[in-house]
Amino acid sequence: MTIELWLSNPKEAYAQWQREEATGADRRAFAEQSIIQHRSMFSRFNDYLVAHGQSVATFGPDHVEGFFAGLERDCAPGTSTRLRYLKLIDRFTRHLVNMEMRADNPAAGMLANESWPEDEPTPIYLSAEDDARLQNILASAKPESFKQLRNVAIVALFLGAGVTAAELRQMRVDDLDAEDVRPTVFVEKHGPRIARRVPIDAFASEVLCAYIDARRSVLCPTEWLFITTTAGKPMQPDTLLKCVRSALHEANLSAADESPRLLRNTFGRRHLIAGKSNEQVSSLMGLSSHRTATRLRQTIVPTQAEITQQ
Repeated sequence: MTIELWLSNPKEAYAQWQREEATGADRRAFAEQSIIQHRSMFSRFNDYLVAHGQSVATFGPDHVEGFFAGLERDCAPGTSTRLRYLKLIDRFTRHLVNMEMRADNPAAGMLANESWPEDEPTPIYLSAEDDARLQNILASAKPESFKQLRNVAIVALFLGAGVTAAELRQMRVDDLDAEDVRPTVFVEKHGPRIARRVPIDAFASEVLCAYIDARRSVLCPTEWLFITTTAGKPMQPDTLLKCVRSALHEANLSAADESPRLLRNTFGRRHLIAGKSNEQVSSLMGLSSHRTATRLRQTIVPTQAEITQQ
Protein backbone atom coordinates (compact mmCIF):
# COMPACT_ATOMS: atom_id res chain seq x y z
CA MET A 1 0.00 0.00 0.00
CA THR A 2 1.36 3.40 -0.98
CA ILE A 3 1.68 6.69 0.84
CA GLU A 4 -0.16 8.28 -2.08
CA LEU A 5 -3.32 6.27 -1.31
CA TRP A 6 -3.26 7.28 2.35
CA LEU A 7 -3.13 10.91 1.19
CA SER A 8 -5.60 10.74 -1.70
CA ASN A 9 -8.13 8.29 -0.27
CA PRO A 10 -7.39 7.56 3.40
CA LYS A 11 -10.64 5.64 3.95
CA GLU A 12 -9.81 3.20 1.18
CA ALA A 13 -6.21 2.96 2.39
CA TYR A 14 -7.43 2.16 5.89
CA ALA A 15 -9.85 -0.45 4.51
CA GLN A 16 -7.06 -2.15 2.56
CA TRP A 17 -4.78 -2.10 5.58
CA GLN A 18 -7.53 -3.68 7.72
CA ARG A 19 -8.05 -6.43 5.18
CA GLU A 20 -4.41 -7.22 4.54
CA GLU A 21 -2.28 -6.32 7.54
CA ALA A 22 -3.95 -5.00 10.68
CA THR A 23 -4.09 -7.24 13.76
CA GLY A 24 -5.18 -6.86 17.36
CA ALA A 25 -3.13 -7.07 20.53
CA ASP A 26 -3.02 -10.87 20.27
CA ARG A 27 -1.62 -10.61 16.71
CA ARG A 28 -4.80 -12.16 15.31
CA ALA A 29 -6.79 -10.69 12.45
CA PHE A 30 -9.85 -8.73 13.51
CA ALA A 31 -13.30 -10.30 13.25
CA GLU A 32 -15.49 -8.97 10.44
CA GLN A 33 -17.83 -7.15 12.84
CA SER A 34 -14.83 -5.43 14.46
CA ILE A 35 -13.49 -4.44 11.04
CA ILE A 36 -16.81 -2.80 10.17
CA GLN A 37 -16.83 -0.94 13.47
CA HIS A 38 -13.21 0.18 13.07
CA ARG A 39 -13.87 1.54 9.57
CA SER A 40 -16.82 3.50 10.90
CA MET A 41 -14.64 4.96 13.64
CA PHE A 42 -11.77 5.79 11.28
CA SER A 43 -14.18 7.41 8.85
CA ARG A 44 -15.51 9.68 11.56
CA PHE A 45 -12.04 10.69 12.70
CA ASN A 46 -10.89 11.31 9.12
CA ASP A 47 -14.00 13.43 8.43
CA TYR A 48 -13.05 15.55 11.45
CA LEU A 49 -9.50 15.99 10.16
CA VAL A 50 -10.69 17.02 6.69
CA ALA A 51 -13.17 19.51 8.20
CA HIS A 52 -10.27 21.08 10.12
CA GLY A 53 -7.82 21.23 7.23
CA GLN A 54 -5.71 18.27 8.34
CA SER A 55 -4.87 14.79 7.06
CA VAL A 56 -3.64 11.53 8.55
CA ALA A 57 -0.12 12.77 7.83
CA THR A 58 -0.41 16.14 9.60
CA PHE A 59 -2.70 15.92 12.65
CA GLY A 60 -1.30 16.48 16.13
CA PRO A 61 -2.39 16.02 19.78
CA ASP A 62 -4.57 19.15 19.67
CA HIS A 63 -6.58 17.71 16.79
CA VAL A 64 -7.10 14.42 18.64
CA GLU A 65 -8.30 16.28 21.73
CA GLY A 66 -10.55 18.45 19.56
CA PHE A 67 -12.07 15.33 18.05
CA PHE A 68 -12.72 13.88 21.50
CA ALA A 69 -14.35 17.12 22.64
CA GLY A 70 -16.94 16.68 19.91
CA LEU A 71 -17.24 12.95 20.55
CA GLU A 72 -18.24 13.50 24.18
CA ARG A 73 -21.62 14.80 23.01
CA ASP A 74 -22.47 11.35 21.63
CA CYS A 75 -21.26 9.01 24.36
CA ALA A 76 -22.10 8.65 28.01
CA PRO A 77 -19.46 9.36 30.68
CA GLY A 78 -17.57 6.34 31.97
CA THR A 79 -17.74 4.33 28.75
CA SER A 80 -14.74 3.01 26.85
CA THR A 81 -15.53 4.96 23.65
CA ARG A 82 -12.67 7.45 24.03
CA LEU A 83 -10.14 4.70 24.77
CA ARG A 84 -11.32 2.60 21.82
CA TYR A 85 -10.86 5.55 19.48
CA LEU A 86 -7.48 6.34 20.97
CA LYS A 87 -6.29 2.76 20.48
CA LEU A 88 -7.51 2.85 16.87
CA ILE A 89 -5.72 6.16 16.19
CA ASP A 90 -2.56 4.85 17.84
CA ARG A 91 -2.69 1.64 15.80
CA PHE A 92 -2.95 3.17 12.34
CA THR A 93 -0.60 6.05 13.20
CA ARG A 94 2.13 3.59 14.25
CA HIS A 95 1.67 2.02 10.84
CA LEU A 96 2.15 5.41 9.16
CA VAL A 97 5.29 6.03 11.22
CA ASN A 98 6.65 2.65 10.11
CA MET A 99 5.95 3.67 6.52
CA GLU A 100 7.94 6.88 7.21
CA MET A 101 4.86 8.87 6.29
CA ARG A 102 4.87 10.44 9.74
CA ALA A 103 7.66 11.25 12.17
CA ASP A 104 5.55 11.00 15.32
CA ASN A 105 2.53 9.34 16.88
CA PRO A 106 0.48 11.87 18.89
CA ALA A 107 -1.77 9.15 20.30
CA ALA A 108 1.05 7.17 21.95
CA GLY A 109 1.60 9.53 24.89
CA MET A 110 -2.12 10.10 25.33
CA LEU A 111 -2.79 6.36 25.41
CA ALA A 112 -0.31 5.87 28.25
CA ASN A 113 -2.50 8.02 30.50
CA GLU A 114 -5.74 6.16 29.75
CA SER A 115 -7.26 3.10 31.40
CA TRP A 116 -10.33 0.96 30.82
CA PRO A 117 -13.40 1.83 32.92
CA GLU A 118 -13.69 -0.39 35.99
CA ASP A 119 -17.26 -1.36 35.14
CA GLU A 120 -18.54 -3.03 31.98
CA PRO A 121 -18.62 -0.43 29.18
CA THR A 122 -22.11 0.80 28.34
CA PRO A 123 -23.21 -0.55 24.94
CA ILE A 124 -23.95 2.10 22.36
CA TYR A 125 -27.55 2.44 21.18
CA LEU A 126 -30.12 4.92 19.94
CA SER A 127 -32.48 6.38 22.51
CA ALA A 128 -36.13 5.38 22.22
CA GLU A 129 -36.90 8.78 20.68
CA ASP A 130 -34.08 8.51 18.12
CA ASP A 131 -35.05 4.92 17.42
CA ALA A 132 -38.61 6.04 16.63
CA ARG A 133 -37.29 8.82 14.38
CA LEU A 134 -35.19 6.41 12.34
CA GLN A 135 -38.08 3.94 12.15
CA ASN A 136 -40.27 6.68 10.66
CA ILE A 137 -37.61 7.56 8.09
CA LEU A 138 -37.40 3.93 6.99
CA ALA A 139 -41.14 3.33 6.97
CA SER A 140 -41.88 6.47 4.95
CA ALA A 141 -39.01 6.07 2.45
CA LYS A 142 -39.93 6.30 -1.24
CA PRO A 143 -37.03 4.59 -3.04
CA GLU A 144 -36.79 5.41 -6.75
CA SER A 145 -34.49 2.57 -7.77
CA PHE A 146 -33.62 -1.00 -6.81
CA LYS A 147 -30.37 0.20 -5.23
CA GLN A 148 -32.17 2.75 -3.05
CA LEU A 149 -34.76 0.15 -2.03
CA ARG A 150 -31.98 -2.31 -1.21
CA ASN A 151 -30.15 0.20 0.98
CA VAL A 152 -33.30 1.08 2.94
CA ALA A 153 -34.12 -2.62 3.35
CA ILE A 154 -30.64 -3.32 4.71
CA VAL A 155 -30.99 -0.69 7.44
CA ALA A 156 -34.55 -1.84 8.15
CA LEU A 157 -33.32 -5.40 8.69
CA PHE A 158 -30.53 -4.28 11.02
CA LEU A 159 -32.94 -2.16 13.08
CA GLY A 160 -35.98 -4.42 12.77
CA ALA A 161 -34.42 -7.86 13.31
CA GLY A 162 -31.17 -7.20 15.18
CA VAL A 163 -28.94 -9.17 12.81
CA THR A 164 -25.20 -8.61 12.51
CA ALA A 165 -23.47 -7.43 9.33
CA ALA A 166 -21.85 -10.85 8.88
CA GLU A 167 -25.22 -12.57 9.23
CA LEU A 168 -26.89 -10.26 6.73
CA ARG A 169 -24.19 -10.88 4.13
CA GLN A 170 -24.82 -14.65 4.35
CA MET A 171 -28.59 -14.45 3.90
CA ARG A 172 -30.22 -15.95 0.85
CA VAL A 173 -33.46 -15.01 -0.84
CA ASP A 174 -35.47 -17.81 0.77
CA ASP A 175 -34.32 -16.79 4.26
CA LEU A 176 -36.71 -13.81 4.16
CA ASP A 177 -40.29 -15.05 4.51
CA ALA A 178 -42.77 -12.31 3.63
CA GLU A 179 -45.78 -14.56 3.08
CA ASP A 180 -47.25 -14.24 6.59
CA VAL A 181 -48.84 -11.13 8.08
CA ARG A 182 -45.60 -10.53 9.98
CA PRO A 183 -42.49 -11.29 7.91
CA THR A 184 -39.66 -13.28 9.48
CA VAL A 185 -36.04 -13.85 8.60
CA PHE A 186 -34.01 -17.01 9.14
CA VAL A 187 -30.48 -16.40 10.40
CA GLU A 188 -27.96 -19.20 9.99
CA LYS A 189 -25.49 -20.05 12.73
CA HIS A 190 -22.45 -17.80 12.45
CA GLY A 191 -19.50 -18.29 14.77
CA PRO A 192 -20.77 -18.39 18.37
CA ARG A 193 -24.21 -17.02 17.40
CA ILE A 194 -26.98 -19.58 17.21
CA ALA A 195 -29.35 -20.12 14.27
CA ARG A 196 -32.78 -18.56 14.71
CA ARG A 197 -35.89 -17.27 12.95
CA VAL A 198 -36.63 -13.68 13.92
CA PRO A 199 -40.02 -11.95 13.52
CA ILE A 200 -39.37 -8.60 11.85
CA ASP A 201 -40.66 -5.54 13.70
CA ALA A 202 -43.72 -3.94 12.14
CA PHE A 203 -42.11 -0.70 10.93
CA ALA A 204 -39.72 -2.68 8.70
CA SER A 205 -42.27 -5.09 7.23
CA GLU A 206 -43.49 -3.04 4.28
CA VAL A 207 -40.07 -2.08 2.93
CA LEU A 208 -38.76 -5.63 3.29
CA CYS A 209 -41.82 -7.06 1.54
CA ALA A 210 -41.25 -4.57 -1.29
CA TYR A 211 -37.58 -5.48 -1.43
CA ILE A 212 -38.07 -9.25 -1.59
CA ASP A 213 -40.50 -8.79 -4.49
CA ALA A 214 -37.97 -6.62 -6.31
CA ARG A 215 -35.10 -8.99 -5.50
CA ARG A 216 -36.94 -12.01 -6.88
CA SER A 217 -37.42 -10.16 -10.17
CA VAL A 218 -33.65 -9.65 -10.57
CA LEU A 219 -32.07 -12.37 -12.66
CA CYS A 220 -28.59 -13.17 -11.40
CA PRO A 221 -26.48 -16.31 -10.89
CA THR A 222 -26.58 -16.28 -7.06
CA GLU A 223 -29.21 -16.47 -4.34
CA TRP A 224 -27.78 -13.87 -1.96
CA LEU A 225 -30.59 -11.80 -0.46
CA PHE A 226 -28.64 -8.55 -0.82
CA ILE A 227 -26.45 -8.10 -3.88
CA THR A 228 -24.15 -5.37 -5.12
CA THR A 229 -24.80 -5.84 -8.84
CA THR A 230 -26.77 -8.08 -11.20
CA ALA A 231 -23.66 -10.28 -11.24
CA GLY A 232 -24.90 -11.43 -7.84
CA LYS A 233 -21.93 -10.52 -5.65
CA PRO A 234 -22.72 -10.27 -1.92
CA MET A 235 -22.62 -6.94 -0.12
CA GLN A 236 -19.28 -5.61 1.09
CA PRO A 237 -18.85 -4.48 4.72
CA ASP A 238 -18.01 -0.93 3.64
CA THR A 239 -21.26 -0.66 1.69
CA LEU A 240 -23.30 -1.87 4.66
CA LEU A 241 -21.59 0.74 6.80
CA LYS A 242 -22.43 3.50 4.31
CA CYS A 243 -26.08 2.41 4.27
CA VAL A 244 -26.30 2.78 8.05
CA ARG A 245 -24.51 6.13 8.16
CA SER A 246 -26.63 7.53 5.34
CA ALA A 247 -29.86 6.56 7.09
CA LEU A 248 -28.70 8.04 10.40
CA HIS A 249 -27.68 11.30 8.79
CA GLU A 250 -30.99 11.52 6.91
CA ALA A 251 -32.69 11.30 10.30
CA ASN A 252 -30.29 13.96 11.66
CA LEU A 253 -28.82 11.42 14.09
CA SER A 254 -25.23 10.91 15.14
CA ALA A 255 -23.44 8.36 17.32
CA ALA A 256 -19.90 7.48 18.29
CA ASP A 257 -20.23 4.18 16.42
CA GLU A 258 -22.39 4.57 13.31
CA SER A 259 -22.30 0.90 12.38
CA PRO A 260 -24.75 -2.03 12.24
CA ARG A 261 -23.84 -2.79 15.88
CA LEU A 262 -25.58 0.45 16.92
CA LEU A 263 -28.84 -0.69 15.30
CA ARG A 264 -28.52 -4.25 16.64
CA ASN A 265 -28.15 -2.95 20.20
CA THR A 266 -31.09 -0.59 19.64
CA PHE A 267 -33.21 -3.56 18.53
CA GLY A 268 -32.34 -5.53 21.66
CA ARG A 269 -32.97 -2.58 23.97
CA ARG A 270 -36.33 -1.86 22.29
CA HIS A 271 -37.52 -5.37 23.06
CA LEU A 272 -36.34 -5.15 26.65
CA ILE A 273 -38.31 -1.92 27.06
CA ALA A 274 -41.33 -3.71 25.54
CA GLY A 275 -41.20 -6.25 28.37
CA LYS A 276 -39.21 -9.18 27.00
CA SER A 277 -36.87 -11.03 29.35
CA ASN A 278 -33.09 -11.15 29.00
CA GLU A 279 -33.43 -14.73 27.82
CA GLN A 280 -35.97 -13.82 25.11
CA VAL A 281 -33.88 -10.94 23.81
CA SER A 282 -30.70 -13.02 23.82
CA SER A 283 -32.55 -15.64 21.78
CA LEU A 284 -33.73 -13.03 19.26
CA MET A 285 -30.15 -11.80 18.90
CA GLY A 286 -28.69 -15.30 18.62
CA LEU A 287 -26.67 -15.01 21.83
CA SER A 288 -25.83 -18.02 23.97
CA SER A 289 -25.34 -15.87 27.10
CA HIS A 290 -27.36 -13.02 28.61
CA ARG A 291 -24.42 -10.67 29.04
CA THR A 292 -25.37 -8.26 26.25
CA ALA A 293 -29.04 -8.21 27.26
CA THR A 294 -28.04 -7.55 30.87
CA ARG A 295 -25.83 -4.63 29.85
CA LEU A 296 -28.58 -3.20 27.66
CA ARG A 297 -31.13 -3.51 30.47
CA GLN A 298 -28.85 -1.51 32.75
CA THR A 299 -29.27 1.47 30.40
CA ILE A 300 -33.05 1.55 30.88
CA VAL A 301 -34.04 4.09 33.52
CA PRO A 302 -37.53 3.61 35.03
CA THR A 303 -39.97 6.49 34.54
CA GLN A 304 -41.14 8.51 37.55
CA ALA A 305 -44.54 6.78 37.37
CA GLU A 306 -42.88 3.36 37.52
CA ILE A 307 -40.76 4.43 40.50
CA THR A 308 -43.86 5.70 42.34
CA GLN A 309 -45.63 2.38 41.81
CA GLN A 310 -42.77 0.41 43.37
